[in-house]
Amino acid sequence: MENLILHISLALILFFIQNWIGEKSYSKGYIRFSLLDDRDEALSINFAIKVFGPIVFLILTVASLQYYKINSVINNIINVVYYYLAIRMILIIAYERVMIVNWIRIISHYVAIIIVSIIIYKNFITSVETLLPDFSEIKNEIWLLVIVFIYQIGNGIQDKQIANPLYEPEQAFLPELKNRKKKYILKKHKEFEEKYARTINEISDNDYSFNLIMYSILIFENFNRPRIIRWFERIWIRFSKEDLTLGIMQTKSSTPISDTESVKKGTQNLFEKYLEYKSEEYTCSLFRRVIKRHNPDKKYVRQVLFISKAIIDNQLKKEDYSGIFSEIKSEFNLYDYYD
Repeated sequence: MENLILHISLALILFFIQNWIGEKSYSKGYIRFSLLDDRDEALSINFAIKVFGPIVFLILTVASLQYYKINSVINNIINVVYYYLAIRMILIIAYERVMIVNWIRIISHYVAIIIVSIIIYKNFITSVETLLPDFSEIKNEIWLLVIVFIYQIGNGIQDKQIANPLYEPEQAFLPELKNRKKKYILKKHKEFEEKYARTINEISDNDYSFNLIMYSILIFENFNRPRIIRWFERIWIRFSKEDLTLGIMQTKSSTPISDTESVKKGTQNLFEKYLEYKSEEYTCSLFRRVIKRHNPDKKYVRQVLFISKAIIDNQLKKEDYSGIFSEIKSEFNLYDYYD
């Protein structure tokens, strides 16, 4: 039981380390999970981090345990890798991202991690007394330099390609939306329409364009704050002395509120601004300004407009959303009005 707890703890540490490395490596092409990323970048660095990261962690952990003579934990320490993969799978389910993740890539990475881990564990970790290097022999280090060199060549090829424009506000560009992610957006749009249409329509008087912005915000907020996270936030607010953003709409509150209450409060706040901006003599960037009232980040505004575009493309009466689409067209420099 003690080893089980230690192995799970090590798996959690590995999970947070991998996430931290991924976050720091994003600018170099690491694929960070996103609803709107349009293509794969720097596949070599992704494979190296996601597959060999757990292996390196396992080797360093065993070497440290051997150094401090804590050998009892080393037995079946390969379970750390299995628990780590289980944690990632559980979170995919908990974050409701089963239908939008790239399962081919995930399964290939996980299979590679398991195979390499088993080989290292059986032929390396369990067969030597200590993993600490013998600096009198540098043959292995030379081969390591060769591997690093080949890796750098493979990663450098990606430098000739443009970076992901979605995260570079100075470039107006509409990324391609992966089919599985488009299905996710449309599925959530239908789900939220059925669940919150009455609440939103009572406030907006069934304004099609405003309602689309609301649903797009809900889709993006739900993606980043799934139900399990919102559940923990409702618990935490009972002990917090500060206002928190709660519910699917992520509206500020000092007390626990339901998703429907957050939608009502958020819709009221944004619709007031919508009417205010709409009454101005010269209306400019109406919908972008409304989104900005909810979250001023430039990337956030672009992502919500991106989701709106995916929904509009699936509507029969696209002309109902001509106002929004003119802003989408301007934001992403589109030459076609629809599709």
